Amino acid sequence: MPKILVKDFNLEYTLLCGQLFRVSQLEDWYYITVRDRIFSVRQTAEHLEFHGIDKKLLTHYFGLDEPYSDILAQINKDPRIGAAIKRYHGLRIVRQDPWECLISFICSSAANIPKIKLNLEKLSQSFGRRIELNGFERYSFPNPGDLNDYERILLAKTGFRARYVRTANDLVSEPFLMSLKKLPYLEAKRVLKHIPGVGDKVADCVLLFSLGFTEAFPIDTWMKKILQKLYFKNQVVSNQQLHAFGAKYFGRYAGYAQQFLYMLAREG
Repeated sequence: MPKILVKDFNLEYTLLCGQLFRVSQLEDWYYITVRDRIFSVRQTAEHLEFHGIDKKLLTHYFGLDEPYSDILAQINKDPRIGAAIKRYHGLRIVRQDPWECLISFICSSAANIPKIKLNLEKLSQSFGRRIELNGFERYSFPNPGDLNDYERILLAKTGFRARYVRTANDLVSEPFLMSLKKLPYLEAKRVLKHIPGVGDKVADCVLLFSLGFTEAFPIDTWMKKILQKLYFKNQVVSNQQLHAFGAKYFGRYAGYAQQFLYMLAREG
């Protein structure tokens, strides 16, 4: 069985912190569906064991090549974030497929994680094809251009998000998404927000979780709650002010701070 030695990595925190949605757990194995492939992974004390993916891709996907200790040192600005880092040590930012990430977070608008998972599974069942790894079956995620039937998108229980999914399908190509990597963060965010259904939060999630912009700092209900509690007690602040605070305070790796604080907010 292939395996790699890992340090400063927690598989459970990384997979279950709300940054990706097509993950299933069977005993101690996690099965992750990415576009048209499935791979499985489990963690022992010092190793990751895996099937369906090679070592290089696994290392890239989980950000195991990032300077993790340096990242934590840069964002550990005070005892509040320090407590979150200690509690969820090993959480990493996953490098997702940008197209699947975009549709996932368009579906996240006014939705919880079970609802997002349901939408993505039904879209994959309707527009994808059956794929399998060691007897575990799922459906591939449709490519750009394949989500071309509005009524079938609606049948995936996407609700008001259906028109945004269809529009993104018609407007977005994979070369377009990859070209954003060459832009400065604020410019890439501005370009993404030209897509209907993509606001500040969705754009920041796509930039952080799939395009390598570690300075992105998504603000949602959970983040607003935890930032108000820890940094802005008894103050009225807007989402824009919270974003500006997070980006400036935590700097280049603000997205990592966001994930630690998000986990703290969700688990209390």
